[in-house]
Amino acid sequence: MSVKIEVKMTEKYMYDFMLYHTYSHFSGILGAIVGVIALGLGISTLIEGEASAAMPMFLVAVLFLIVNPVTTKKRAKQQVEKSEMFQKPLEYEFNEEGVVVRQGELEAVNKWEEFAKAVSTQKSVILYVTRMRAIIFPKECMGDQYENVVKMIHTHMPPAKVKIRHIH
Repeated sequence: MSVKIEVKMTEKYMYDFMLYHTYSHFSGILGAIVGVIALGLGISTLIEGEASAAMPMFLVAVLFLIVNPVTTKKRAKQQVEKSEMFQKPLEYEFNEEGVVVRQGELEAVNKWEEFAKAVSTQKSVILYVTRMRAIIFPKECMGDQYENVVKMIHTHMPPAKVKIRHIH
């Protein structure tokens, strides 16, 4: 059995991946915690009437809670626009051997045992080859093949490596 999907990478899909990648690691979680704590301290300091003392805390909160996601969105857009690979749709075929990637005349195979982990976000299923290299499969692009793709992943990867929350 094989399952085929076509993916046209967009800024939205890349942003979802980059947010997941950032906020699923210790440094991203720590940054969000620092932002929330700074916001809370800023509010409590402001309530106490110390507006000038609250400002640095609000600046830290803005940096971690607003600036980081906004710059991540810009980086996602740049990555999609500048990467030649994302200018044309990619065809993926999930089969017994692994995941075949095709674009025009080019073809590459990622064997199932090469994948380090599989995860899902709100918008995508992600297969990591390494900590820094992944293949993104937007759920919108999978359409009615979503369940078949997830079944292929569950069938061919060890359960400990698969963190896909649910099948629609």
